[in-house]
Amino acid sequence: MSVKIKICGMTNIDNISKILFLEPDYLGFILWTKSPRCAIGKLNPDMLSIIPPTVKRTGVFVDASETEVRDAIDTYGLTAVQLHGHEKPRFCAQIKDLGVEVIKAFHIEDSHDFDSVWDYTEVVDYYLFDTKTPAMGGSGSSFDWQLILRQPLRTPWILSGGIGPENVREAAQSGAAIIDLNSRFETEPGIKDYDLLRQSIEGLRAE
Repeated sequence: MSVKIKICGMTNIDNISKILFLEPDYLGFILWTKSPRCAIGKLNPDMLSIIPPTVKRTGVFVDASETEVRDAIDTYGLTAVQLHGHEKPRFCAQIKDLGVEVIKAFHIEDSHDFDSVWDYTEVVDYYLFDTKTPAMGGSGSSFDWQLILRQPLRTPWILSGGIGPENVREAAQSGAAIIDLNSRFETEPGIKDYDLLRQSIEGLRAE
């Protein structure tokens, strides 16, 4: 399997310790208080020491300030930052200068939603394409993934939004560098179903 796995929206250390047996490439921690999967107050940063350096600790932010992002990098030991709001290219470049991998999310409904993507080519490590919703993600719904394939992208991308057990194989074959697994693999917001994830990830790795 060439595609990498990102499991996002983690809020419980016991759940994390189990998920680590699946050897994900990225674990995502939502640091936006309006999300039902917000990790603030649910995860003691010291607990994250169980995460090996091979797994990128990814903080997810929505229109946070540079100071807030910088403080979270220090507090949680983040090695990647996902900017999921309306952040401008200059801000992304400033975060990249902090020495972390930068992922910029774009909310997709139709081809017009790609118009601003090109401004970020030189300042992010990955694009992330998610379904456009009022809740800024985590809806469990997907968009037409074929829209991505029509774009002349020069930056590797992450596929998010509505990936579940029934379409995870299709997602892995979409051309994405990373697939983002979240709400469709949960027993409740922030708690991942280990067995569902194991079956899907082992199935992909067996191919």
